[in-house]
Amino acid sequence: MSAQRKTLEKNVEIPGICFIRQPESTRRCTLSAGYYGAHRHFYSGQLTHGFRAATGWRQRPGENQAD
Repeated sequence: MSAQRKTLEKNVEIPGICFIRQPESTRRCTLSAGYYGAHRHFYSGQLTHGFRAATGWRQRPGENQAD
């Protein structure tokens, strides 16, 4: 039997990545941790000339990494 650590979904932390969840969605911010400004998920959004436009949303007051 293997011992696995159980982590609640709301307490996930990935060092170096913001990872804040977009409200009402499963998308998470893929920017580096410690930046200022709007969150971005670079693997979603419209495809234009072979590049994704990314999905963005505003930061909410009091957010910490891995809400």
